[in-house]
Amino acid sequence: MRSSGILLILITLIITGCFNQPTNGEGKFTTTINEQEDVINSHGMIVENREKLDAFIQDKKGTQRVVHYTIEGDPIFNDLKYTDHGIEMRHDNSEDKFGSPQVTIYNCQNLVRNETDKLLSYTLTGCEGEQAKLELLQIPFDVTKQDKFEFVLKYGVNLKNEINTIDMKLVKDLQNGEVVEVSDFGLSEQERGQIYKEMVLANYLGEKELSTECNRKPAVSYDLSVQINNGERHYLWTECKNTKDDGQMTDLAQAIIKIVQAGSIYKQLPEVKGHYE
Repeated sequence: MRSSGILLILITLIITGCFNQPTNGEGKFTTTINEQEDVINSHGMIVENREKLDAFIQDKKGTQRVVHYTIEGDPIFNDLKYTDHGIEMRHDNSEDKFGSPQVTIYNCQNLVRNETDKLLSYTLTGCEGEQAKLELLQIPFDVTKQDKFEFVLKYGVNLKNEINTIDMKLVKDLQNGEVVEVSDFGLSEQERGQIYKEMVLANYLGEKELSTECNRKPAVSYDLSVQINNGERHYLWTECKNTKDDGQMTDLAQAIIKIVQAGSIYKQLPEVKGHYE
């Protein structure tokens, strides 16, 4: 009897499985969203915690929840788990008021990350059933699909450097009290596409916790304004990286600066003549 009881417990555990992250204390799935751990997708334009999904692919173990919000604001849950045979995904749209509530389990072999100049996608492949592939997440960054995309990035000590596609202006701080300015500055379509991609992957439309405090003297500051279609975003922060978002936005600014400095227009400007102490 004792052996039979142990066998029954083992069989039960195998059948039910275990998703550690999205379950409550009773082992039941929860629809509570963890804003620090879950990958949260709002129509591909705002994706929080994307790095968690990249780590899940790289580590090839554990669990990860991906939450998609519908246009009406209802969450759809995709709970991923590595198994001995690949990846299991539990798709739950029971919170979608405009859908047909159901929970579906998919068993697939791999989760593939694919990045191009216009799209970052995460796809489950080698899946059982009629669909061999399942699109888990897509993040588009095709700048040609936008009606308007312009930006102004000011940076450096006292924000003397400027990359301005609105007024077609490029300003370089020579750090000796002088600046040099280009009044007919423009980006190539390739450069615009690269910069827009960097902004989307930095989740520039998301809510940012940024700080202007910095104990370095002199300190490098950043001021970024983005005009996208009929909307506008503005961000101000320093190099001190007091918050996670400070670091992410600094990486974004440096990526933009690197793209512009690699261009022929910037290369024709005079070299920096001084330095700040």
